[in-house]
Order: sequence, then C-alpha cells, then structure tokens
Amino acid sequence: MKRVAVISLGCPKNLVDTENMIGLLKATGDVIFVDNLKDADVIIVNTCGFIQPAKEESIDEILTAIEEKKENPEKKVVVAGCLYQRYKEELRKELPEVDVFIGVDEIEKSVEKILNQKIAVQKPYLLREILTPPHIAYLKISEGCSNACTYCAIPLIRGKLKSRPIEEVIEEAKRLADKGVKELYVIAQDTTAYLYDKGEREGLVKLLEELEKIEGIEWIRLMYTYPSHISDSLIDFVANSEKVLKYFDVPLQHINNKVLASMGRKYTKKYAEELINKLRKRIPGITLRTTFIVGFPAEGEKEFEELHSFIKEVEFDWAGFFKYSREEGTAAYKLGDLPEKVKESRLNLIEETQYSIYEKKHLQLIGKKFSLIVDTESEEMPGFVEARSYRNAYEIDGIVYLKGNFKPGEIVEAEITGLASNVDLIAEPIGDKG
Repeated sequence: MKRVAVISLGCPKNLVDTENMIGLLKATGDVIFVDNLKDADVIIVNTCGFIQPAKEESIDEILTAIEEKKENPEKKVVVAGCLYQRYKEELRKELPEVDVFIGVDEIEKSVEKILNQKIAVQKPYLLREILTPPHIAYLKISEGCSNACTYCAIPLIRGKLKSRPIEEVIEEAKRLADKGVKELYVIAQDTTAYLYDKGEREGLVKLLEELEKIEGIEWIRLMYTYPSHISDSLIDFVANSEKVLKYFDVPLQHINNKVLASMGRKYTKKYAEELINKLRKRIPGITLRTTFIVGFPAEGEKEFEELHSFIKEVEFDWAGFFKYSREEGTAAYKLGDLPEKVKESRLNLIEETQYSIYEKKHLQLIGKKFSLIVDTESEEMPGFVEARSYRNAYEIDGIVYLKGNFKPGEIVEAEITGLASNVDLIAEPIGDKG
C-alpha cells in the first residue's frame, strides 16, 4: 500500500487534473492518501506555469518535496502539470532528483508512470475524486485555447482549443450530481468557445440546456466567458434559466483600444461598454465579475487613466487585478516591460478604487433577501456559517456570514443585515430556522 501526498497548485482547471489523477490512483486499490509529506511514499506536485509568481510557487513546492526525499531517499517525487509541460527540457536537466514527470496530456497515464502498473479504464473522468467541498464541483468542458492573446502562455502549455464531446461532459455532470454536488462551475480557458473547434457556434447554450435537466444540480455558474463570444442566445438563456446563475465572469483585461489591440483581444472599448449595458439590461440583478491586467507594455499614463476612470464609472460587482507578467515564448514578450515600481503603484491605486466600490455596493444590499448556499462552519465568527449567494463564486469572491447552524450544501433563505468587511456580508435566516 503506497502512501501518497498531493499538492495541487494553480487554477480550478488544474485542480480538475489533480482530481482525475487521484481518482485513477485510488481505483488501483493500492494507494492511501496522506496530508503530511513526511508520511508519504510518493509526493505529487501538480504545478502551475502560467505567470512568474505561480512558477516560483511551483518551484518552491518541488524543492520542498525534494528536501523530504533527501531525508528519505526511498520517497518518490512526481512533478506534473503546466510548469513541466512548458519547461520540459529545463526541468529534467535542473531537477535530477525528480523521479517522474507527467505532462498535462498524460494524466490518464499517471498510474502507469507513478506506480508502474497498468489500469484499464474506459471513462477515467467518472473516477474523479473531488477536492472541493462535496456540494461544489468544477466541470471542465474543454482544453487549450485558440484566442491567441499576445500575453498568454496557455496555448504554449495546453495547445489550441479542444472541446470535450457533449455526451461525455453530461455523463460526468450526472456522476457529480449522484455524488451530492449541488453547485456546478462550468470552466475552460474560454467557456464561450465550447465546440467552436467542431464548427458549432452555440455549443455552450446546448450544453447548458442539458445540464439544466440534471436532477440534484441546483446552481450552475459560468466562469471564463470571453467578451466577444457572448452571444445574444446565451444572454437570453441565462436571463430565463432556473438553474444558471445570473452571474457572468467576463475577463476584459483592459479597456483602452490601443492596449486591447496590442494584447490581441478581439474587441474594442465601445463593444465592451455595449456588452456590459446589454447584460445589465437583459439580465436584471446580474452580478458581473471581471479581471484586468495593469502595466502591459503598451499602457502609458493616459491609457492607465482611461482604465481607472472606466473602473470608477462601471462599478463592477467583483474585479481581479494582475500586474503584467512578461512571459517568454508569448508574442508580447518582444514588447519589453514596464518598471516594477510603475506596475505596483498602478495596481495599488486601482485596487483601492475597486475596494471602495465594494463597500458602496454592499451597503445597498442590506435588507435584501437571498438564497444562500452553505459552505462550512465559520472559524472567524462562532455561531455563524460561511455561505454564498448567487453573487459569490467559491474561493474567488467575498462570503456571507450566516447566523445559525446549517449543514454544508444546505440552501437557506436569508436577509442581509450588515457588512463584515468591504467584501464580506452578514445575514440572518428568514423565519424560525437557525
């Protein structure tokens, strides 16, 4: 019986790979999973290789695993995922202590590579072992991306868009529902491009129609929707859907036309503004989340000011900001880089602005009623549980502290009574439960 410790880094898409690997290993019956690296015979690090800070974190975790191996040379160190996929030659050369490397396209061979044994599995995705709370799961509908943004390393790592067959995705979703999943996160590098590679322009809508029919799934949340791929039929579908949440994650990355063109984004400021207005008008109560990159090489003071004004004007419900990370192999690499100090000060300024928007928006929610899904007991606030409304994506957005004692996965009607911070809310259940 091999004892295995797993470290999963990076985005939810990478987490799904880790969950698939764990499911396959578990299916052998020869493995038990442990939390402590010291107790493990095998340490698996599933790495991220997207931007510099993520690469550094991945290297740190690999080196920690190697230190454990030095103390006990019998241990096996396995490095999987994006960092290896991107820097195969370098990692093999620099890290001779690593016993096994697994690329992003080799997850199904992980048992063979790690345990040296064959396993015959027809549908490995049905063995997936979810690492999120049992009522939440990610559903990865495609691999890779064909949008060719100039700053992005994903096509170098995961290749062009490859959509999964719709029947396979539905089968996996049904299996997740059978396991008790209530909230499904539809994820991909670009969910809105689902089935574009098969010549189908409304693949996402067709998929959502099928997902809606699955018994047990109560909330469906759309992540990573590319602005110029959001169709009118998708907007209409979400507006009228019982299960797809009125929540759109639309990464805009910038708003200045010169910067957008330099980034290889396929839309203009005017298009983005019209899209936001259309979403807000046609889906009343919609929550809009976005992300922006500050300090891209084409961003001067004027361009940054335009972005900053846009943030103040539009008042997104949620926004993530990232400093531009210059990545070798990408088209933008040759554009050079801005000084770190400039990027840092722009990031701080824009985050501060967004933070005050959160407070303003959240004060307006006091007295409003929401259905909340419960995640866990609260350690910060005894007597409360941590929950979320349709407005909050798990581990990305703020949370709602709900008074009372409720089980994870329970959906409770509640009223917002106050703010715990600029981003987190306090609520009380409606009626006599709690």
